[in-house]
Amino acid sequence: MEISDPDEVHAVLADPAFIVPPVPRVESPAGIAWLRAHVGRFSSGPEHERRRALALAEIERLEPEDLRRDARRRATAAVRAGRSLREVPVETLAAAMGLPAGLAADVETAARAYQPHVEADAAAADRAVARLVEASGGIADEPTAARIGLLVQACDATAGLVERALRAMPEQPGATVEDILGGVLRQDPPVRATRRLATTAARVGSVDVAPATIVTLDLTAGGDDRLPFGSGLRPCPGREQALALAAGCLEASAPPARQRASSPDSARSNS
Repeated sequence: MEISDPDEVHAVLADPAFIVPPVPRVESPAGIAWLRAHVGRFSSGPEHERRRALALAEIERLEPEDLRRDARRRATAAVRAGRSLREVPVETLAAAMGLPAGLAADVETAARAYQPHVEADAAAADRAVARLVEASGGIADEPTAARIGLLVQACDATAGLVERALRAMPEQPGATVEDILGGVLRQDPPVRATRRLATTAARVGSVDVAPATIVTLDLTAGGDDRLPFGSGLRPCPGREQALALAAGCLEASAPPARQRASSPDSARSNS
């Protein structure tokens, strides 16, 4: 079942009767199934609250202005070297979290298999997660899963936001970086849908939803730029940090005037 009306999407996201579809419990070894089973993203109830708190503690240490500045520096170097900007958000975030360099390839491999309903190379993802655990201190526990989960969620989503914004930039010569990012989030967000499981009989708009129904929520609905970061009971806690990473990448490709207008040093309220 798919829901695309923005008011109904917000209503489902705010309704405790709809939960994230659960994943199997896995204690070891540290592979992709272990990661899913230990992050807040696929948890509910007290487990979600505890794991979300761990992610929030990591996020709260990350100053958006610092992330933006370092992303701009790394992206500028990538542009000069003729390299893609795809790895810049993960590289910047990992450095800010005190993790070693060179994790982007493993993060991307894990990200491709992160969602349990997609087809991916699970064996490659297992090896990538095991290496990420080692790089994070070698202890396969919830704090480690929280750090890896942040990197994974920043991978495709933030890189996708940057890629879409770069495509949109030539069509908006007078727009600021913030305007371009806002337009992408309204019209072509990188995260286009999320899923929820009805735990009881429910009614969404004029439709009755039976228990155990999985509903797919359209996050592009109505040009609402809040939806790509979620809303209701489980909004993405890293919106400011994700936008800062994306803005820094765009500034490396922006004309000098746009960089000055959009930089955190001259427009701090926008970061």
